[in-house]
Parts: sequence; C-alpha cells; structure tokens
Amino acid sequence: MAEELATSLSSSMNDGAQFYDYLSSITNKEIIIFDRNGIIVSDSVLEFKTGMSIPNEWLSSLKTGEEFNKERFDPNTYEKFFFSGQPIVENNEFNGGVIVFSSIDKLHESMHDVRDWIFGSIAGAILLALAYSFFLATRISRPLLKIEQATREISKGNLKTRVQIKSKDEIGSLAEAINDLSIELNNYRVNRSELLANISHELRTPISYLKGYSQIINSGQYRNEEELKTYSEIIEKESTRLAKLIQELFELSKMEEGKINLYIQSVDLEDVIESAIQKVTLKAKEKDIDLLFEIEETLPSIISDGLRIEQILLNLLENAINYTEHGSILVKVNKEKEFILISVEDTGIGIPEEEIRFIFDRFHRVEKSRARQMGGTGLGLAIVHELIKHLQGEIKVESKFGKGSRFIVKLPYELKTLG
Repeated sequence: MAEELATSLSSSMNDGAQFYDYLSSITNKEIIIFDRNGIIVSDSVLEFKTGMSIPNEWLSSLKTGEEFNKERFDPNTYEKFFFSGQPIVENNEFNGGVIVFSSIDKLHESMHDVRDWIFGSIAGAILLALAYSFFLATRISRPLLKIEQATREISKGNLKTRVQIKSKDEIGSLAEAINDLSIELNNYRVNRSELLANISHELRTPISYLKGYSQIINSGQYRNEEELKTYSEIIEKESTRLAKLIQELFELSKMEEGKINLYIQSVDLEDVIESAIQKVTLKAKEKDIDLLFEIEETLPSIISDGLRIEQILLNLLENAINYTEHGSILVKVNKEKEFILISVEDTGIGIPEEEIRFIFDRFHRVEKSRARQMGGTGLGLAIVHELIKHLQGEIKVESKFGKGSRFIVKLPYELKTLG
C-alpha cells in the first residue's frame, strides 16, 4: 500500500496533502506524507502532526532510495503498529515519502484467540484422553481382575472354577485358555486318582495271592506235594503277572513323557509279522484258534522301528487270542499311496459299541473277569495306542458285539524325524 501511494503521489506533492483524508478513510490506516526535507505535510492521529519532522534515521534511509519496515509502540494508547516507509521519487530525485501505519493489535488478538483455542483444544484432548484411558483401563482391568481371581482359585485346587468372560478379543481368548487349562487340570486330577485306584486294585490281587499262598507254604499247611506244586504255580503265575504289570506301567509312563527310544531302520514287514505270529502260535493252538496271514505281493520295506511294530502286533494278537474262544484270527497287510495298512481281525466276543471309545484307556477291560483269568493287565491297548502315536501312525477299531473285532493300524512308509 505504501508503495502504491508513493507511486500515486509522485506526480504532485501538492495534490497529495489534499486527499489524505480520503486515502486514510478508505484504507483504514494511518498515513504520513512528508516532503524532501522530512517535514510532515499531512495530519495523523498519532504523535506525528503537520509541520513536524520525521526521525532522521527514517529520512536518511528513504533518501538513499531504500524502503523500510518496522514496528512501533504508541505509549499513549498502548497500541502496536507495523509501518512501512516508501520514498517518493520524481525524475530520479528524492521528493519526499509516505509512511503507512497499520495496527497489529487485531492480528495479535486473533493470534491470542488462536492460541487460546489451541490451548483449550489441548486441554480438552487431554481430558478426553484421560477419560478414555480411564474407561479403557476399567474395561481391561475388570476382566483381568476376574482372571486373577479365577487363577488364584485354581491354584488353591478349585479346578471347577471358570472365568465368565465371553468377549472375542485377546482377553476373551486368555479367559478361554484358562478355562481349558482348568478343565485339563481337573481331568488330569481325575485320571490320576483313577490311575492310582486302578494300580492299587491291580497290585492288591497278585500281592494278596503271593502273601496268602506263601504263608500256607511257609507254615506247612498243605496236604501233599501235588497241593504244594499247585500253590507254587499260583505264586509263579501271580509273580509273572505282577512283574508284567510293573514293566508295562513303567513303559507306558516313559511313552507318555516322550522318553521312548526309537531305532529307525529299513523294516521288512513280512518278516516282522511272521515273527509276531510265530510267537503267539502256541497260545493260539491251545485254544484251537487258526492264525491266518494275507499280504500283498511286492510289499515295499518301510523306514520305521521294527521292534516297536512287532510289539504292537504282539499286543493286538494276544488281545485277540484272549477274547476269542474259537474260530480264527486274520492278519492282513495292504499298501496305499502314503501308508501301509495292517489289520488284525478276530471272531471273538467283540466290543459293545458304548465301550469302543474307552478301549485304549489304561486298565479298561471289556470283560474284567476273563482278562484276569488270562493274565491281562488292561494296559496292552494303551501301550499300542502310544506306540502308534510315536510311529506317526493311526489306529481305529471296527467291532460288532458277539461277532468279533478288527483293529486297523496305519503306518507311514517313512518315519519323519522331528526337531
């Protein structure tokens, strides 16, 4: 504005003083016009009046043709101004100048308003953040407190405690995991109690036999040598059963802890199956049971543990013989694309449908009295199940009560090394 006024006033200084009021009214600025000697030729509401001289510093700057921009504080009105000075040049000669004053109080007020608004916004944002943080902390801490309380109850042995949180977020997932842990711990405690009860029961019978008949022998309470021999055979039989029970419990415990040793090598299944059948042939003949064996031609060797496979077959064959009074037992081997299938099918008493899902549990027997007569421990199928898991295979059962059962073992061609 100062530059434009200087250009307009350069044509005639005399006309400039006459329309000062007009310029001041339309620009809403304080305008000072002075001549080449620095004498003010216009009036102003500021301290600069007509006939006064502008400061020499300003005049010197303008005489050199340089404009200037500065700030000024009016001590009377306490108002701040920004002002700009422009020289009036005619025919390349300094002929006076124009200084335009503009109050910056309104600008400062606007800046202060903006500053106050920013501070207010910051304060509001902080309060909002605190409120949201409190809400979020409450929302998170409440379920966490429930979880803490539940875990403390579980640690005290109250394994039926459940965390009642149904959210779908991470807290809900944690609560679900704790509930699952509580269920597993409760199942473990129940299974442990049942296991101890079963072990106690299974040990009590042979130990009572051993104690009773040994006392009879020691006290001489037998009538003849034949009776002594009978008692001795009972002691020997119960001792064998007791040793077998302890060995199987020890082996099953190692399997469940993952401490079983596997000897991986190339296995000829035909040799393994023939060896297992040969070992139970005598026992089958005693019950007049036929042992049959069917195998596909060109059966490939597999990479697995041959001794463990033979142990699986022996347990399945002995179990089939124990629960078959007459008829036959058929062992079949078939190959599939990725697995070898070994099935052991008998014509025995079969398994009731409601008991099929329990047959791989420790100490479970379909007919307890028969199993006890045959020296069974109730651990054979549990060991089979664990061995097949370690050999990365599967086992399933098909049975009709009163007609027989078939156990189908699925083994991979090559045992994959874990780690």
